Amino acid sequence: MKFEIIEDSLKIPSKGINKKVHTHIFVGYKNGIEYRIPALEIIRAVIATNRFLLNRIVELDSLDKYFIYYYDNSKNLYIDFFDEYERKLLDPEYVRHLAWIITNENVLRMFNQVGKNLWFEGNIKYDFLFKKFNIKARIREGNGTVRILEILEVKNKKIQARNVSISSKYIKEVRQSSKPKLRKYNNLNEIDNKTLDTKIDGAKNTDSEFINTLKTKHTYIDDVKIHKRKKGKRTLRTKEDDNTETYEVENNNLRTTADTGGLDRAKGLEYKNINDVDVKGELEEFIEILKLLEKKWDIECVEVIIRDLPEGKKGKKFSRISDGLTKRRYTVGKMVMKNNSTYNLIEVEREGKSLSMLLLYSLSDIDWERIYSSVTLGLVNKCGSWDSKMLKYLEGRFIYSNRIRHISDKKSFSEKAEFLYSKMKFLK
Repeated sequence: MKFEIIEDSLKIPSKGINKKVHTHIFVGYKNGIEYRIPALEIIRAVIATNRFLLNRIVELDSLDKYFIYYYDNSKNLYIDFFDEYERKLLDPEYVRHLAWIITNENVLRMFNQVGKNLWFEGNIKYDFLFKKFNIKARIREGNGTVRILEILEVKNKKIQARNVSISSKYIKEVRQSSKPKLRKYNNLNEIDNKTLDTKIDGAKNTDSEFINTLKTKHTYIDDVKIHKRKKGKRTLRTKEDDNTETYEVENNNLRTTADTGGLDRAKGLEYKNINDVDVKGELEEFIEILKLLEKKWDIECVEVIIRDLPEGKKGKKFSRISDGLTKRRYTVGKMVMKNNSTYNLIEVEREGKSLSMLLLYSLSDIDWERIYSSVTLGLVNKCGSWDSKMLKYLEGRFIYSNRIRHISDKKSFSEKAEFLYSKMKFLK
């Protein structure tokens, strides 16, 4: 049976009236019966079955940031996970589903189409490319139409490999030691206005009115085992004595994040008013220039984000400065104009490199935090050059960019501010 995607509208009761919500559904026909499946339900229950995959599916070709995979001559699959791939995602069920995606070309194409169309067209259109689609679902029938309301089980999935072997920094040979611990760590449970207590309502993934994706059952034709390849060794000390030092550390499990599907402390982007920013080093000059720009008559306010660059693909060293240990930082000056448009100026610690600043501008309502993450990840993966392909994608979404070279250090802060301001007027 062939399915085609169409745009549909759902009537949702709201305050006594039926509100129409536009959505996309797949429609197919068999034996005179019309079958309708929401495109979002296939993403939720069949393809992106956990929060990690849900976040990756709306990005552009992002899976290769987390692992590489290859086959040997006997059709055995090997997956090498990078450090960015969380330990909790090494659960066999997660890995088995991931292996199903990457070993089935059509499923992987569907996965990649979602992010691509979101970037290019602003919708979730994608092709229905399943060769076999065997599900158990909750349905509604009427007038020759079967509507799939909720997919309860995905049956007869097949991983196109004889065996699956995985490796990760977390998979090591453990040796027990009779020596006492040198140190132990206790978590602090201090609560501030940016920390959620896991014991308070809403902090954990407990029962909710939303569909629980863990209830969707997945079964496979072949019981492919997940073999863990150990890399390196670690020593486990379980005993303590009078010489064991105790350290109090921040509890990193207090706040919920949807990135990996676990309970982690959320590291959200936090804007600061330009006058509240205190930064030393190479970025200090940039902050002073932003303070001068804020005095321009058509700039309403300037907010600042200071963050570390993302890790990027394995082997990309630009995320750290020359000592190989210290994370390289970047700063975003978000300038809100009096006409409600927004300019974003991104400066990166250069450490002597000839790296330009990046100016981003759009008249549209944009999720800028996501854009910052994308362009800085592209910068790392391109070893310190702004990703032209990424900037072209953004231009297709009416987000315009301008790479701005730094002018001579002999120029004053005022001259540098005027130079940047002229570049902003050029984008207008």
